Amino acid sequence: MFEAALSRAEHRAKIELNRAVLRFINGIGWLIGDPSSAVGRTPYDVIHRDGKMTVRRYRAPVTSRHRRYPLPVLMIPPLIVKPFIFDLYPGRSLAEFLLKNHFRVYLVDFGEPDDADTLVKLDDYVLKWVPAACAAVKKDARATELSLLGYCMGATFALAHVAANEDRSVRNIVDIAAPVDIEALGAFAWLAKVAAVQAEAVVARIGNVPGGLSSAVFRMLAPAKSATRYLDLFMNMWNREYVRGFDAMNQWVGQLIDYPQQAFLQFSREFVRKNKLVKGRMRFGDKVADLKRVESSLLVFAGRSDRLAPAKAVRAVLTAVGSRDKEFHLVPGGHMAVFAGRGAPEHVWKLIAEWLAPRSQRRPAQAGAAAGSGARSPMRKQRSSGESHG
Repeated sequence: MFEAALSRAEHRAKIELNRAVLRFINGIGWLIGDPSSAVGRTPYDVIHRDGKMTVRRYRAPVTSRHRRYPLPVLMIPPLIVKPFIFDLYPGRSLAEFLLKNHFRVYLVDFGEPDDADTLVKLDDYVLKWVPAACAAVKKDARATELSLLGYCMGATFALAHVAANEDRSVRNIVDIAAPVDIEALGAFAWLAKVAAVQAEAVVARIGNVPGGLSSAVFRMLAPAKSATRYLDLFMNMWNREYVRGFDAMNQWVGQLIDYPQQAFLQFSREFVRKNKLVKGRMRFGDKVADLKRVESSLLVFAGRSDRLAPAKAVRAVLTAVGSRDKEFHLVPGGHMAVFAGRGAPEHVWKLIAEWLAPRSQRRPAQAGAAAGSGARSPMRKQRSSGESHG
């Protein structure tokens, strides 16, 4: 028994020694390296440009000979986040994952607002840029329909676009962590509305909301984690995958971009304080985004520990839309982890690929003709089987 214990102790000592060596080697590489070079590695081509807004087509692997699904997928990021969150690094890239699963993958990049963009409103995103991106993708893919995949406010844009513009060419919508019902936040709803009033007064004076301010708020939501993150990094420096993930997430939160002044004020007043989106009364220009007009097949994810988008606030979209083919998954993780954390490929991305695959096939000729005239597909007439827990 003593010999067995000694053997285990020696084995453990060897592991710790090896980790110490790796911690030193990886630490030197981390100190002299450029963390920004780790993100956004999947090759792409820009197929459309409108001012600062661009649309990317990600390139399929050269070695891939598998036919792509006919229906393209357009990914939509939130306003204040750089689009590399869809392509963090090899192995943790949703763009790469979808390509490997034989989808045609596109992304809209809204660009980075500056002082000249204070008058940009949510109307510009919903009525101008998202529709233009959809049209560019369909033209490039030679498709009459497409799927939209949005994270947080990106999913809100997808829903608002279909509702306000009545775009029947959007066959599927994937919604990841997008709250639509502020009242579902409970006691936090009151706090959010009070904070919104104060924030509006400040923003009306300063102009665009600085990305650095948004970064600080994000870190304040998890103060303990923010305080220990570099200690955690040191302890895990031996693990190259942990270091890559740390750099990617650090780039994510540390490089938040400015929020256009008028877009922020519109979001705060109409969405947060008056909760108009879920009520079907939120206006974009001269159009009303009535979510009951959304009949696209809908896949929704919420994180169990998400403080920014609690499951109840996210799940409310199921009753707000007119879709009959809809599905909800409650999965592990907070607001960032549910989308791109270590468990996301298994708990979220895999389910997205499995759900989209049968809904991305070419329609029969007669169904395709009917789709052009506004008829709904048989798949969309199927009822959801209800909640599915991840």
